[in-house]
Amino acid sequence: MGTAPRVAVGDSWVDPRDVAGITRGVGPKALTLTVHTFPAKRGLWRRRRREGGKRVDREVSFETVVDLIAARDRLRGECFPANSMWLDPANDARKVMVIVNPAAGNGRGVRLYERDVEPVLRCAFGSTTDESSNTRRLEVVVTKAQGDAHAVASGLDLDAYAGVVCVGGDGTLAEVRNGLAGRGGVDGERGAERKSASLFPVGVVPTGSGNAIAKSLAFFANEPCDAASAALAVARGGTRLLDAADVFVPTSATSLTSLGEGGEDVEDVEVDVEDETSAREGKKKAPAPVAMRSLLSLSWGLFADIDIESERFRWLGGARFTAQAVVRILFPRRYEGAKLRFKPLSPSPDGGDGERSLKDTAPRAAATRAAARSLGSSVSVPCDDPVLAKQGWLELRDKSDFRGVWALNVPWGAEDMHAAPAAEPSDGAYDVIVVRGTSRLAMLFLLLAFDAGGHVSHPAVTYLKCSAFELTPGSAQDGGGGYVAVDGELVATAREASCLEVSEVSTRDASEPKSVSLLPGSPASWRVPYGPTRVRVRAGGARVFAAGGLNAADAA
Repeated sequence: MGTAPRVAVGDSWVDPRDVAGITRGVGPKALTLTVHTFPAKRGLWRRRRREGGKRVDREVSFETVVDLIAARDRLRGECFPANSMWLDPANDARKVMVIVNPAAGNGRGVRLYERDVEPVLRCAFGSTTDESSNTRRLEVVVTKAQGDAHAVASGLDLDAYAGVVCVGGDGTLAEVRNGLAGRGGVDGERGAERKSASLFPVGVVPTGSGNAIAKSLAFFANEPCDAASAALAVARGGTRLLDAADVFVPTSATSLTSLGEGGEDVEDVEVDVEDETSAREGKKKAPAPVAMRSLLSLSWGLFADIDIESERFRWLGGARFTAQAVVRILFPRRYEGAKLRFKPLSPSPDGGDGERSLKDTAPRAAATRAAARSLGSSVSVPCDDPVLAKQGWLELRDKSDFRGVWALNVPWGAEDMHAAPAAEPSDGAYDVIVVRGTSRLAMLFLLLAFDAGGHVSHPAVTYLKCSAFELTPGSAQDGGGGYVAVDGELVATAREASCLEVSEVSTRDASEPKSVSLLPGSPASWRVPYGPTRVRVRAGGARVFAAGGLNAADAA
């Protein structure tokens, strides 16, 4: 293990990764600088974590203002990441919007914010002496109902704010992402605004049950996954790109063209073609409307059953997933008629945008080998749709006994589940795990293996890396289940397949004005028919606050 970095502050040394802010004193202490740090400590089970109430300040005094300014600039360069937003003077006057979901997890959202998040953010954007004041650049909104976070994000003045911070679970992040990414109107209209909003920096502070994205961002940087550490990443201002995805219903054979940097459209990204002849002649219709924007996952079968049906155990926090998994192992649900088409990820020498996790672990290596095996002729065959086949789409040879499909953008599906070890933050792919039927005992050991990523080599598992895929969900033999979930939010159920109004909208010509109802809106609109659902990945289509990276002085 390498030596921890150190920065001199007067006669003391600090770890730059712990620095939340550098403030100048007032009045009699006008020639004093204070460096505010939140050191990570070993706690129960020797797990590292930070707490908002355990701030350590280092103070140093100067003889002149010139010395103070020189020292401040040196410390900022040595302590903050090279790409920190707060090193840019253009962001000095811009605010930071904080959205707190009080119902996240088991209802501790506000308490965790006040205990672990606000003290850290105050060091960077507010007052460290006035405990009762948000002051200056922090603006806090506590949501009261589902959809509030979406409303705030969709109406946010992007010129007045430098970023938005989600204090909640993955569902809160989903609302904010859809609120931002849907601001540009219909695909092809106001594209510059859509790209700017899609890449607007978002902070992810975990107070929910799953916290998959927060865990993955912490994992990439070898940082603890807790609310104070996530707030520290925002205070330090470093960002990284993260893949994003569009979820929609294909209305006919749908052609996929390339995506540019940051996920913007190079051409019409999704175009319906009447038939193969029309495709050759280049005749295009309007893009298929997007139902939801995703940053995390799509699940169906076993995985969606556990996710959605565990809501009744929400009072258990993250343990609710384990409880429901036991139920589904004891009473397995079998599905018929499921189908998966996919476009495998084209290898890229720089791993997308060049930002790699640098986590060359054994599970990652095993998952990479598993993904390579899945492209063999014994596992995959050319897609039965001639238009998609010409674009390199494949489908799984064996379509029997699909128990579950879980597509993930990041390595961790929950804080304790290393489900997609080969996933990178911006490699342009969702990693898709397909699980087939096996005995109850084998399924138990398989699900236990997910904790450490050991499931990727299991004979009942197929591991894929896809730049796009289409899932046709099957029907359960017992008449139950039948859920499709995106980022943990229910978007389709088998029992609603015949009565969803959105099913009628999706079959209309895209030129009809009413078709825009399928564009990203409030969570109430996140519904698609229970049938073929397609996902396309936009490489580096989102930007998030994240720890890690060189400090400004080293980068220079």
